[in-house]
Amino acid sequence: MRRRVSAAPAPVPIPLAVRPLLQRIGRLAEAQGLSAYAVGGCVRDWRLGIANVTDLDVAVEGDGIRLARAVARALRGTLETHEQFGTATIRLSRGMGRRVDVASCRTESYARPAAYPKVSAGTLAEDLFRRDFTINAMAMALNPGRFGTLIDPFHGTRDLQWKTLRILHAQSFLDDPSRLLRGVRFAERFQFRWEPATAKAAREAIVSGALGWLNPGRLQRELERMVREPAPLACLRHLGALLDG
Repeated sequence: MRRRVSAAPAPVPIPLAVRPLLQRIGRLAEAQGLSAYAVGGCVRDWRLGIANVTDLDVAVEGDGIRLARAVARALRGTLETHEQFGTATIRLSRGMGRRVDVASCRTESYARPAAYPKVSAGTLAEDLFRRDFTINAMAMALNPGRFGTLIDPFHGTRDLQWKTLRILHAQSFLDDPSRLLRGVRFAERFQFRWEPATAKAAREAIVSGALGWLNPGRLQRELERMVREPAPLACLRHLGALLDG
């Protein structure tokens, strides 16, 4: 089902240090007839007033790898592409010290719980809907004329204000149980609480044994990210409480 994306009137508070880079990406996208958006964690953090975001995620309606090549050439960055997934990583030097992950907008479907998803081309709305929590399902337009416009179809701004973690659909934790661990990290990092229906879905997923469906590599990566959080012990206590019900 295709969802209409609505734009919020308030601009995103973009840190001055990154604004020229984002504007340059937007102009390059415009020149190629593409629409580019900053998405996910960087938009969330800027909405929270966190300026020191070094890694940027860019979603493109159209050929993301084509835009990534243009950006890497223009800014003399190094480029790594993953054609099968429609993604690319640009590493910028010359004092920027930034990494830009570029991906074509996509939709995902899961053949079974915890499986790697089947990916196909999608709209921005579909790309946002596949994400873990509403606070990570926001985008910011980069093209000239719309630059800085927040796109928030699932009310992530509201949940940031309410300090709430909310999944986008009831099957979210079953599709990808690693979202349970990411939720623990976000809850402790930002001092957020689980929205009641999300907390219920988390408990049901845990009772179903969902974390055991993850392959060891994915589980290890998520636990390693957890211990790198500012308060790793609090994360582990939170996870323990979640497992104990």
